[in-house]
Amino acid sequence: MRFILLSGLAGLAVAAPRPQAIDLDAVNAAPDPVLVAAPLDTPKNTPAPVPTKPIDPITSLDPGAAKMKRDGSCAALAAGAGPIPTPDTAPAFLADPDLQDLSTNAPTPDGYANVFTDLQASLSASMYMGLTTLQSYDTLTCASLCDQASGCNAFNVFIERDPSEDPNAENCPNPPSTTNFVCTLWGAPVASSEATNTGQYRDSFQIVITGSNAYNKNTPPPAISGFTGPTELGGAINAPLDAQGHDTYMGFQFFPFSQSQGYTPQTCADACNIQTQYDSQHPAADGSYETCVFFNSYVLSEDAVPQGLYCTFYTATWDRSYGNNYGQYRGSDRYTVSESYSYTLSD
Repeated sequence: MRFILLSGLAGLAVAAPRPQAIDLDAVNAAPDPVLVAAPLDTPKNTPAPVPTKPIDPITSLDPGAAKMKRDGSCAALAAGAGPIPTPDTAPAFLADPDLQDLSTNAPTPDGYANVFTDLQASLSASMYMGLTTLQSYDTLTCASLCDQASGCNAFNVFIERDPSEDPNAENCPNPPSTTNFVCTLWGAPVASSEATNTGQYRDSFQIVITGSNAYNKNTPPPAISGFTGPTELGGAINAPLDAQGHDTYMGFQFFPFSQSQGYTPQTCADACNIQTQYDSQHPAADGSYETCVFFNSYVLSEDAVPQGLYCTFYTATWDRSYGNNYGQYRGSDRYTVSESYSYTLSD
C-alpha cells in the first residue's frame, strides 16, 4: 500500500513529535459524507434542521433520469421567468444556445471561486441549506443569499425545465413546460463530480437541467468567541517539538459532512474546549493535564470530493510556516487539504 505525505518538510531529527499525517484509517472508517439533492419542480424549499451529534473527547490517539411515481391534478403551476425553447421538448431545452450563454457569461461573485460552468446537472452534495427560484440567471443574487445564510459555503445556479401544470397520467401527462432559474445553497464546499442530479420524469413530462454553475466561498471563516483568528494556512499544520523538546500535538477529530455538519470551524473550537475539560478531569499522576490552546481546521477531500471537517489540536501555538502538509496519497487515491485555518485560545 503506497502512503506518501505531500509536504515541504526537510529531514526529520532523531527526536520527533507524534505523526501528524492525516489518519486515513480513521477517515475511511468514518461514515461517508451525506449527499443530498435539492428537490426539483419546487419554487422554494428550506430543509428541516438536523440536530448535531455531541462531540466526544479524544480518549486515545490512535446517475440518469429517474421515474417519479407521483400523479398530479393538472392544476396550473407557477410560471418561471425563463424563455421556453422551440420546440418545447427536453432535447431542445438542453441544446438551446441562449440558455447556455446565460451560464457561460455569468459573473463570478467577489469572494467566490467558480467550481464548474454550464453542466447539465445540479448538485447532490453535503449540507443542503435551501432552494430559491430567481427572476433571472443571477449569480450575484444567489451569492448574496449565501452570504446572508449563516454557514453557507457554496451555491449552485441552474436552469430547470419544469411542467406548467401538475402532470396527470390520464388528463395531462406531458403539459407545456416552463423555465425556472434556481439557486441552491450548501453548507460545505462542493465539487464538479457532485453534479449528478440530471432530472426526472413526472408521468411523461421530463424535467431536465442546463446551465448549471457552482461556486465555493473563498473568504475566511468567521471569528470564534474565545479564540483569536482565523489565520489562513497554506496546508495543514505539521508541528515539530517545541523549544523544550515537548510534543505539543494532542490529536485530531474528523467530522464527515452531512445535513448536520458543514464546514464550521466552530465545531473544532467546541472539540478543543471539550478536550481540555476532559483532560482536566483525567489528569496525570502528578495532577498535570494538557490544555488545548490552538487548533487547525480544514476540509479533507478524496479525489477532489470534499469528505469532511478535519480538526487537529495543540498545547502551543504555531505560525503559518508550519502549515505545510498539503495532503497524502493512499494507493491511487489522493487526499488533499483546503480551507485550512488556525485559531488560538484567547488570553
